[in-house]
Amino acid sequence: MGVLVQLKNFSYAYPEAQTPVLNDVSLEIEAGRCYCLTGPTGSGKTTLALALKGLLEKDDSSGEILCPRQSGRADFRIGLVLQNPETQLLATTVGAEVAFGLENLCIDPAAMPDRVAAALSLADLRKPLDYPVARLSMGQKYRLLVAALLVMKPHLLILDEPAAQLDPEGLAALHQTLSDLKATGVAVVLCEHHPGPLLELIDQFWQLDEDGGLSDGRWQAPGQVPNLRLPEMTSDLSEAPVLLEVRDLAFMGHGEEAVWDGASFDIRRGQCVVVTGLNGTGKTTLLRVLAGFLKPSSGSVRIFNAEPVPQLLRGRLGCLFQNPHKQIFENTVREEIAFPLKRLGWPPDQRAARIEEALSFCGIESLSDDSPHKLSYGQKHLVAMASVLAPAPEMLFLDDPFAGLDCARQEDVMQVLTRWNRERGVTLLWTSHDPGQIPALADGHLHIEGGRIGWR
Repeated sequence: MGVLVQLKNFSYAYPEAQTPVLNDVSLEIEAGRCYCLTGPTGSGKTTLALALKGLLEKDDSSGEILCPRQSGRADFRIGLVLQNPETQLLATTVGAEVAFGLENLCIDPAAMPDRVAAALSLADLRKPLDYPVARLSMGQKYRLLVAALLVMKPHLLILDEPAAQLDPEGLAALHQTLSDLKATGVAVVLCEHHPGPLLELIDQFWQLDEDGGLSDGRWQAPGQVPNLRLPEMTSDLSEAPVLLEVRDLAFMGHGEEAVWDGASFDIRRGQCVVVTGLNGTGKTTLLRVLAGFLKPSSGSVRIFNAEPVPQLLRGRLGCLFQNPHKQIFENTVREEIAFPLKRLGWPPDQRAARIEEALSFCGIESLSDDSPHKLSYGQKHLVAMASVLAPAPEMLFLDDPFAGLDCARQEDVMQVLTRWNRERGVTLLWTSHDPGQIPALADGHLHIEGGRIGWR
């Protein structure tokens, strides 16, 4: 069906970097085929996606990027959805976001509503056109960006880590959409650690190594959440004190519609509880309400025997947000980890030891002097986790802690969480958009469905 894009001996190094992140990469992308780009966290998958889209500075690269079918065609389009959807969103409402591309293509306004609605349906995002983008979950924002690209009918669609953001229903809908696109000659590139749900679509695997080289790859199915052999519990958690008490909790969303209501549960010291639910069911909202960042519409929350007030919970409760961009702001990884310790008044000698421990826990010792803002999404997630772990809080709220991590890094994170829970007695509450992936560490499971939160 013809070659759409070629890379010939392409290399790229970020400004001031000592070594190239992409090194002598050559590949061809043909129409109607699906490619899966794999590689360790931080190996350069997103950088290669940016190169294919033409978003890298030419002065920092060598080699060639060729689009043979682009010659003489002004309508040749490449669509890219980045791993963090919040970096690409432009409009305030769902309809305006999807229509934005059509406006740039000078499409007749009368034809836009039907095309926007069709694209939203393909992306499995069932929201009114006037629905605020800010109220969407991360998974829903990812679907929105897919719709915003599909509406423009791209010839090449590049998706960065869709499985990190989409629930099983979203992946099933994406599978059908990509299958239909391939049948019409659209090429697809998936940058993906966990391609299992989309495996049937993939025609070829590529593997990026840590030196930036590209080779033919393959994929072996691991468990998405590692299940490790756990140490025996040293005490009966049913007798442990209650650290988090929730009674008749409700939160109202857009249009005064309840995100969930009537929630009542207790979490005891030393428990590990996983909160599951599909995209948009209110998992992140629940964590924010429990931490005191949002006020509930009704009901009560008591944490450490008091109402949640963020400044009073500092040092006792650690929160890992779903989007690491929102909690990283220092110039180096080491300074980022040091920041919470400084605010808590730790002396310099104790800070230094704890920083080294947090770096080691998260396997990011080699990044200690790097800018966290220049790291991959998965690496930023690890930096944010290290800064949350550094003060050794009594309780951890973790919003999708495995997002953007390869299987090896997922296992490392699970090792850390297991040790902190079983050996240190740290209470864990984390979210997952896949109800089928509950690790053995969990001794409690809250599920959100149909506006209700209940134990499973």
